[in-house]
Amino acid sequence: MRQMSDDQPTIDVPDSGPFLVKGLKKLTDAQDQPIDMEKDVIALCRCGASENKPFCDGTHKEIGFTGVNERQETYPVREYEGQQLTIVDNIGACCHDGSCVDGAPGTFFRWEGDERVSVPDESDREKIIATIRKCPSGSLAYKLDGKVHDEYFSEPEIFVAQDGPLHVRGGVVLNEHSTTTTDHYTLCRCGASKNKPFCDGAHKDSGFKG
Repeated sequence: MRQMSDDQPTIDVPDSGPFLVKGLKKLTDAQDQPIDMEKDVIALCRCGASENKPFCDGTHKEIGFTGVNERQETYPVREYEGQQLTIVDNIGACCHDGSCVDGAPGTFFRWEGDERVSVPDESDREKIIATIRKCPSGSLAYKLDGKVHDEYFSEPEIFVAQDGPLHVRGGVVLNEHSTTTTDHYTLCRCGASKNKPFCDGAHKDSGFKG
């Protein structure tokens, strides 16, 4: 479990406004280049319509953006035990980034009815671990000898994915919202997610650019 300090960066989520990020030192774009931050508190767009992405320009007020979570489904956290490790899958947090399917297609995923199933023994352990560590949303983790491994980032940062969500890493505190892991999670910035403030992959269908 990550130990939080008093100077840890934080994110506040107003009901129908931008993400208010305080104390962040590292914000990077899709090319992993630093984005200048002129203030200690910055406002990052989450309505999808700002002309100054990733920053808010107030457009959310004009378009009537609402940040209400509209998801009605609930998803159980499932564990898939193999000979070499156990995969923990919280599908409810998935942002459908696709790194898992690309990284270890034999393991991620097999469908049995409506349930997606991980198959740990279809790939070697190191390949599975490397793939899980690329999952930006925190929906995937792994267990070795009964211990959950879900913390990989040492420095607080936000990475702005091209035409996609905010990748929040390194223990940035999301106030008043629980995350699968405090180490990393993804936040919607297209405005179309049903699972706001989190990304659910809706940017792919909405045609979001930015």
